[in-house]
Amino acid sequence: MSEAIIWLPGTGWRANSYIAGNILVDAAVSINAVQPYREQIDTIVLTHGHYDHMVNLVRLAEFCNAKVMIGEYDLPLLKDSQLSLSNTFGGETPKYPAEILKDGDRVKDFTVYHTPGHTHGSICLFRETDGALISGDTIFPNGSFGRYDLPTGNHAELVSSINRIAELPVESLWPGHEMPVVTDAKRHVLLSKYDVVRYG
Repeated sequence: MSEAIIWLPGTGWRANSYIAGNILVDAAVSINAVQPYREQIDTIVLTHGHYDHMVNLVRLAEFCNAKVMIGEYDLPLLKDSQLSLSNTFGGETPKYPAEILKDGDRVKDFTVYHTPGHTHGSICLFRETDGALISGDTIFPNGSFGRYDLPTGNHAELVSSINRIAELPVESLWPGHEMPVVTDAKRHVLLSKYDVVRYG
């Protein structure tokens, strides 16, 4: 039986975070939000390297004594304030060591999918046992999708990535922003597949 995914809602411009077993996905929430799960978290996975997803990365990694992982092509965003958009948010890029993730890698029960488009190194995590998709800023509910007009973004890559994800048997959608979808989630993915071409 798959472990429940715990939603830690983002506030303001900060992204959602999720806890799935020993994994904390994205690192914009507060220490207080993570406190009850501190002992179980040993890995922080970043869906991509934008500041709104990692504003508290250093504090959370040290608080949980957790290793950090990020898609291989977004590793430079951990060191560059323009690429990470930290300068836009008035913050400082968390220059923190991270292990790289490649397409097809496994993180606990999840498979890593390289999904460029929002950033070149964006990733989604998919759990085959229950169809849970943690989509970062690649796919949002109701047919929405991530911006591709930011540094390293690319519309053609985003279209290709969403088409690929749409082939998966998605049962629940856990996006970087907005509320998770636990009913009829595949329909939301297919709407994104359609709308990224129609409105992109």
